[in-house]
Amino acid sequence: MRYITLIIALEGYIRSQNDQPIRRGLSDPREVWIDGSHVATQEAIQYLNLLDDGTVVGVARFSGDAARFTTIEDEIPWIVSCTVTGGETWLAYMHYEPDEVETALLERFDTEAISIDWPIRETDAGLEITLFGEDRALQRLIAGFPQEVDVTLKRTGEHQPEIGDPAAQLTDRQKEILRAALAGGYYDIPRRATQRDLAAELGLSRGTIGDHLRRIEVKIIRSVIV
Repeated sequence: MRYITLIIALEGYIRSQNDQPIRRGLSDPREVWIDGSHVATQEAIQYLNLLDDGTVVGVARFSGDAARFTTIEDEIPWIVSCTVTGGETWLAYMHYEPDEVETALLERFDTEAISIDWPIRETDAGLEITLFGEDRALQRLIAGFPQEVDVTLKRTGEHQPEIGDPAAQLTDRQKEILRAALAGGYYDIPRRATQRDLAAELGLSRGTIGDHLRRIEVKIIRSVIV
């Protein structure tokens, strides 16, 4: 299995900020400014998922004023909802309407048999994202990116999961159940599948599904937070 690390230029990724009360930092694109004040800095994008209705749910890690950050829900019409955790470094759970470029990118990721090595990080050059899969799938992915997106190949090689890689800590059975849960919409907002639905699909009891999902979630959360 191969991996590639890409830089996606932000000029084609971030929607126009004209006349918006919330802006990105000029010297540091990770910064979030509201009404002229620096409110938060994005540390990493932990997860993104394009829903069937065309909206996106995502989780990003920030530092800064979490309470002030949540006001984006009221300030920007394309933010459906935003909730945050506590602490010096916190997670923001956002549900929003993506622009055409972001939609096209996420659709490309879903089209090919590839996986994203989370988290995605934002740099001065753009979004840095590592993907892994079979060589042909990765080649098709790059070839199919929309023309509006400026993509640079930073590095490539054989994929060897690190010890801290959440996926590497899951058993094959847990990976199968997690894939089914993600594909079925168990983690979507609102939820489109229940544990009973997953149990019927996989031929397991509801209790077994629930036990597996709890163990999966504990492993992933510990690998990200601890």
